[in-house]
Amino acid sequence: MNSFVVAAMAILLMTVSGCKKNDIEVEPGANGLPFVGKRLMLSSFIMDPAVDFDGDGKLDPDLMFLLRDCDKDNIIIFEKGGQLGGENGAKRCDDDGPTEGNAGAWTYDEKTKMLRIVDADDKNEISEWKVVEASSKLLKVEIEEEEDGEPVKIVMTWKAV
Repeated sequence: MNSFVVAAMAILLMTVSGCKKNDIEVEPGANGLPFVGKRLMLSSFIMDPAVDFDGDGKLDPDLMFLLRDCDKDNIIIFEKGGQLGGENGAKRCDDDGPTEGNAGAWTYDEKTKMLRIVDADDKNEISEWKVVEASSKLLKVEIEEEEDGEPVKIVMTWKAV
């Protein structure tokens, strides 16, 4: 399961910190979503079932400890018009790009409650997040995958800052 989590974390980091200008234009499926235009910071990254990643004999359900401190303060912004913006936080990583930019594009399907995110650098890199809870202060999403024939659920919580 380590390969799945590494891949999931890599996709998350590319989405959040891969901020470059591009020409993707995607219109969101619904207007007036409470999280649109909000500066969101990841506050939890829960994996179910939990795995002992650090080898201490205890299960690690919240994988925030796997993120570097310089990645934990990064921001995403679901902008009107379908652009996904981003900002690097005050703590800078050596490989950080511009402090602001376009991290990709997004659409939302009201019927299925699915956010579809297209990466700015690789339009074939698409993430689908099911919205579990959304307000002007919080966005909670769920990703369901299968690893080694077993279902894995990741729940990310983003808080407005």
